[in-house]
Amino acid sequence: MPVTLQRIIETSQGTLGQFLLSDNSTLYTMERMSTGEHPRIPAGLYKLKLGMYYAGDGLGGKADYPAYEILGVPGRTNIKIHVANRAVELRGCVAPGKALGFLQGQLAVLQSLPAFRKFMDSLAGAATDYITVLDPPT
Repeated sequence: MPVTLQRIIETSQGTLGQFLLSDNSTLYTMERMSTGEHPRIPAGLYKLKLGMYYAGDGLGGKADYPAYEILGVPGRTNIKIHVANRAVELRGCVAPGKALGFLQGQLAVLQSLPAFRKFMDSLAGAATDYITVLDPPT
C-alpha cells in the first residue's frame, strides 16, 4: 500500500511534512533541510523495504527495531523511517510524530514512538510498499 510524504515547509531547523497513510490518517514528519550535511532525499517515488534500524548506526537510536528503508535514493543508502524528534537526529532519514513542538529549543515532532508504531501498523501485511515524496507546494 502506498504512503505519501507531503513536505509542507522547510525551516532553518528542518523540513516539516505529513505522512498520508492508506487508512486516510496523517502523521507529522521531520527531515533535514534540502542542503547541508545529510540533506533530505529528493522528491520522487521510492520502494520501501522492511529491515532493521540499528542503534549502533550513529543515528541516535536507543535500541534495535524493525524499520522501513527507502530504497533507490540516488547516491544514498541506509535512509530509514525511524523514531526521532529533531532534524539533527537524522542523516537523511524521516522521523514521524503525532504532534509538532519544540525540544531543547529546536523545532521537533513529538510523540515519535507512538507515531512510528502507527506508521508500521499501516504497512503491516502489504505485499509491496512504496512511498511518494512530494516537495512543498510553491
